Amino acid sequence: LQIFAFAGALEAKNLAFPTNYGYPAFFGQINKLKGPEREKKLLAEINNGRLAMVAMAAIVAQNGATGQSIVEQFSSGNLNPFVGGYAEKEICGSCVAMRAGGNSSALPWAPMPEGLSNNPYGEYAGDVGFDPLGFAKNKRLLPWYREAELAHGRCCMLAVLGFTVQVSGAKWEPFITRYPTDSADPLKAATQVPIVGWLQILAVIALSELWRYENVISKYGEGVRPGDLGWNPTAPAAGKRPKWFGPTFTAAYTKEEWGDMRLREIKHARLAMIGFGFMVCQNAATGKGPSLIPTFTQAEFQSQVGDFIPKGL
Repeated sequence: LQIFAFAGALEAKNLAFPTNYGYPAFFGQINKLKGPEREKKLLAEINNGRLAMVAMAAIVAQNGATGQSIVEQFSSGNLNPFVGGYAEKEICGSCVAMRAGGNSSALPWAPMPEGLSNNPYGEYAGDVGFDPLGFAKNKRLLPWYREAELAHGRCCMLAVLGFTVQVSGAKWEPFITRYPTDSADPLKAATQVPIVGWLQILAVIALSELWRYENVISKYGEGVRPGDLGWNPTAPAAGKRPKWFGPTFTAAYTKEEWGDMRLREIKHARLAMIGFGFMVCQNAATGKGPSLIPTFTQAEFQSQVGDFIPKGL
């Protein structure tokens, strides 16, 4: 009844609930959006609304077909593309899942999640017992989750560095393009990349992902560790090592130093994923890319690159 009452009040469109909530909504901006800015927000609203309707319908249909919520499907492995259909629950007779003693390091009031060890230097670096949704229960998918975490974290670390380098004014010339590119707005600059450039980027990503699947993800059962690309063949990593197809480097680490490096990587990866999300939001809201180092107003010739083809051609 409360839900129907709230929906009815919204549909009434009286003075207490105007149709233009402003942006940000209700923060003193009611009925203040005008002209092109209002049209832009209305277009974004209808696009996001349509996407949400399709997504919600798919979630409801999938829940009805499987009897599981979207979170339960992820945690049980029913969405794993590498299993080939619905994952089967492991049968182990009368065995009972054992949990490590004590509480979680990340959530001291909660018990240790099943599947984790609470050891930051253990099998999964950075394991502090944080798993409120229970993803770690599925031992079959846990390596894949760590693979995804490392892959996204590494990309975000590079992305944060890329934002900083570009906004700071660093340029690589010549960059052949018909139009000048703006280094002060990374999101805008991404739209100025030629189609051929995007095709090259997608080709490199696709080939790299195919190699990673064939040599890492599909080899978990043979002892290959998640995220191990084999860049440092002499590293004291446990298990079978994949052979990287490109150049490698050699750095002699002790076991303790290797454990510290793995922990540092996952910490920086997690921080970068959060930080890059906020950097994108700030860039989209202000039109200027944030940077890890202070930046100052630049002259036009410092922020534009690539205008090497004569104009008018």
